[in-house]
Amino acid sequence: MASKTSYKEVQRFRRWEVFGLLGALIAFTIYHLYATYGHPDFDQEKVLLKSMLILLILGGALAYLLSIRLELKIDDEKIRYRYYPLHFRRKKIFWSEVADCEVVVFPLSAQLNGWGIHFGEQMISVNHYAGIRLVLKNGERLFISCKDPEALRDIVGRCGGR
Repeated sequence: MASKTSYKEVQRFRRWEVFGLLGALIAFTIYHLYATYGHPDFDQEKVLLKSMLILLILGGALAYLLSIRLELKIDDEKIRYRYYPLHFRRKKIFWSEVADCEVVVFPLSAQLNGWGIHFGEQMISVNHYAGIRLVLKNGERLFISCKDPEALRDIVGRCGGR
């Protein structure tokens, strides 16, 4: 019997300052190409090749950041997540495999200076400050970010969180 999903969310990478910086770098590269291409002091092939390579790298970075997506689904049997484009299939963690579970919210100071990152713990996060921290019975530690920690806390308490 299929269990009904109790909690579901999709997170995307939407840091507009990063997108703005990439856009400015792309615009500067295009302007530089326009300003130097055809100028007699520059080797035209090198200018074109370097500019196209830079545009390819910046465009690829922009496309990658726009494609990032974290899908999280929790029901009374399992936790399912997928961090696209790194995971093509959803990962499943059954509640019977979980030794300890808690919903954590990092303070603002931890978000700003990286103190929320812990060694020995797999972090699956887009850019949020809260999430579910799991310790599995096999010793594996995992943190999955979420947008709404209060709703997640209620669902985890009902579905099998310890």
